[in-house]
Amino acid sequence: MDQENGVESQIEWDDFRRVDIRAGRILSAEPLAKARKPAYVLTIDFGPLGQKRSSAQITTLYDADELPGKLVLAVVNFPPKRIAGFVSEVLVLGLDSESGEGVSLIGPDHDVQPGSRLY
Repeated sequence: MDQENGVESQIEWDDFRRVDIRAGRILSAEPLAKARKPAYVLTIDFGPLGQKRSSAQITTLYDADELPGKLVLAVVNFPPKRIAGFVSEVLVLGLDSESGEGVSLIGPDHDVQPGSRLY
């Protein structure tokens, strides 16, 4: 990381292309019971890639019942990761909220097909 401005060192185009970020539509959200920090288990439809599950620490800004139908972006080519007895298959992307109180999900502002790739 560049110490002066907080930006990671430059990467090549091929580095970016290896990170597969896709749009998905949340189908369901349930509390992740064994998590140390409150989190949801999200089931997400990625169209031709199928349904994938992820854990997300987004309980501060989102109620579980408002998440189904929401479009999100996720990295789909990380290896699965075990979290609190649960296997997370994708990494849902988000940003710290301005207030610092929680994570705000990243997603398209218009309807897109689940499985669409970010470029």
